[in-house]
Amino acid sequence: MRKIAFFTLFFFFTSCALEKKISITEKPQLVVEASHYSMSPIHQSNVFLDKTDYYGLTGVKAVHLYAVDVNHDGYTDLVTLEDFYSSPKFYFYNHNIHKFVLGQSPFVGTIRASFLNFVDLNHDGIYDVIVGVLNQKTEMTQYPARVFKGIIENGELFYREQSPLPTNLLPTASISAVDFNLDGDLDLFLSNWFSYKDPTPKPVPDLLLKGNGFDFSDHSRSLKGEYDFNQSTKQFSNATPTFGASVCDIDNNGFPDILTSNSNGYYNKLWMNLDGFNFVNYGNESGFSADEEGSPETLGGGNSFFNLCGDYNSDGIVDVVNGTMSKDTDPDYRDKSSILTGSTFNFPPKFIHSDFYRDDQKSHWSQADRRGVWIDYNLDGLIDLLIDNSGFPPESRLILFEQKKDHSFEDKSNELGIDLVNPSGTITIDLNHDGVMDFITGQSTTRSGENNNRVYVFENQTKRGLNGSVRFHLQAKNSNFFGLGSTLRMKTDHHNYFFNVEYNSGSLPSQNEEGAYFSFGKDHPKELIVRWSYAEADRLGRLRPVVQKYNLAKLKLSSHHHEFNLCEDGRILARSKNCF
Repeated sequence: MRKIAFFTLFFFFTSCALEKKISITEKPQLVVEASHYSMSPIHQSNVFLDKTDYYGLTGVKAVHLYAVDVNHDGYTDLVTLEDFYSSPKFYFYNHNIHKFVLGQSPFVGTIRASFLNFVDLNHDGIYDVIVGVLNQKTEMTQYPARVFKGIIENGELFYREQSPLPTNLLPTASISAVDFNLDGDLDLFLSNWFSYKDPTPKPVPDLLLKGNGFDFSDHSRSLKGEYDFNQSTKQFSNATPTFGASVCDIDNNGFPDILTSNSNGYYNKLWMNLDGFNFVNYGNESGFSADEEGSPETLGGGNSFFNLCGDYNSDGIVDVVNGTMSKDTDPDYRDKSSILTGSTFNFPPKFIHSDFYRDDQKSHWSQADRRGVWIDYNLDGLIDLLIDNSGFPPESRLILFEQKKDHSFEDKSNELGIDLVNPSGTITIDLNHDGVMDFITGQSTTRSGENNNRVYVFENQTKRGLNGSVRFHLQAKNSNFFGLGSTLRMKTDHHNYFFNVEYNSGSLPSQNEEGAYFSFGKDHPKELIVRWSYAEADRLGRLRPVVQKYNLAKLKLSSHHHEFNLCEDGRILARSKNCF
């Protein structure tokens, strides 16, 4: 039997590197060690300008970032975690001076976290927050995940701790919001890694908690086979070290599925939500769990950090970007970062793997793609991809894959002046409200020695020309307030566009700015179809997800940027008006 070494948290944050030139058909390159080097991009460009000072964030450090309107004033604020286990800092956006200003913490007492997730659990439109801790031995104080209610009184924000989640102390690497039974209340999926207290660390089963506002009950048995127990080994035989998860309706049946990212060669799981009550893992059948080379092996998967849903080729079938850690000492069959292109409308879904690799591969290399976000930076209607790769500086750098018309991807990060070292927690945000998406990224200090790290605020200077864009802010009464877990499909005169309403996902996640954003080049939008995260029972008691169609032709969207509030009842309102 192959001996598997237990990777500590520090291994994950010290074992990677990224390349200067990558496309879908390239291979990773040499790791170059250096004690003194610049953590900044190699050169500047006139496309993405470093506006860190302009927005008041000079000297700020962060590994995780959260773009959320926490104080409910209509402007997106910024919450940071300076290290992988630290206290959140709140930078409130002051629109009068166009800066983020450090404010007092809304928490009572000292709160430390490995990650956060801002969600609205009680339908009041104010973000509550889940505080997660990975609970490894390196963390002095260990806590189960905690839930805090967001309260605004006399214009002041503060958080009040709620009843604890029905869990023990767990090695939880992410907590995903998912309304799995479409009853309008958000449920939680807890991604659990290796146990922290066993002499030989063991994978811990994941948890599925059903929500009713701030009250949660354990429904993990809905994950079929997850809790099968082997009496001889005293282990849960199907448990895997889950380091992150994403929520996405892969098969378009209206029920949100759960995609897990697993480490140490364990296969990723594709939990297909069959009917709102039963999840079955179709990872092997779909090709999601591992590629053809790795699937025959006992531990032939990868060391995954994230899975990101999208439809990059606009064929109506959901695709997935899988980010992993790869080392030159890995066996050839070990999974690498890849794009999983959806290939069928039938059930179960099927994926075709396309690995990221380089054409200049050398004898020694490492890489780890820790986070990915979609961004159509040039407004051409083809979604591009930002990837954080960190841990082996100075070669591990931020990558922007620009999508070409033939749906291939080309690395443009050096040319665009954004290839900074050890990127961490990259988030998308529209800083100047012009509809041209910007982004903010932090930096990890892993293996960087005494070199300085900081937050970078990149404002996108791309000229709009005749290209159009639109952002829809979901406001729901029956579904959860912000419509998390909903899917939007926009039809134009030439293309179909897809948006999965999820802003916080992956391992130890960060959080993008709220709003379903579409850029559509010179197309003319005709119709928007929304599958809301809510269902109604038919006469036989079967759940039927609610689908609403919106006529966009009458809005005549083109050549400009527009922002709307989207209501469940079919109304499209100006951003200044609310659905209820």
